[in-house]
Amino acid sequence: MTIALVQLFDIAIHAATDQLEPLRVASNVVILLWLALLASGKISAYKGQTGVASTSVYLLLNGIFLAQAGFTNPAQGGAVRWMLFLLVALTLALATGLIYTRRPSQ
Repeated sequence: MTIALVQLFDIAIHAATDQLEPLRVASNVVILLWLALLASGKISAYKGQTGVASTSVYLLLNGIFLAQAGFTNPAQGGAVRWMLFLLVALTLALATGLIYTRRPSQ
């Protein structure tokens, strides 16, 4: 649930500031779809492949965004995109925790 809230918060921030970036929103949607599949029972978190693939695509899309847009935001006076780094790190940490804690004991 926390991962979903982080994604929705990320989208809401961009919508509120009129800075919707398609790559960033697409990365949020990838994570939200993974979580929806988990919640529906269509996939199992403990296998990890879907979670690893989803978080990898999330990271790739955010990396492409940074490569295109840069590490600073001209709309905010050239400030470093700290919120992006925070939200990505939080998402990756929570997703890793979800995948790891749902693994069956060996």
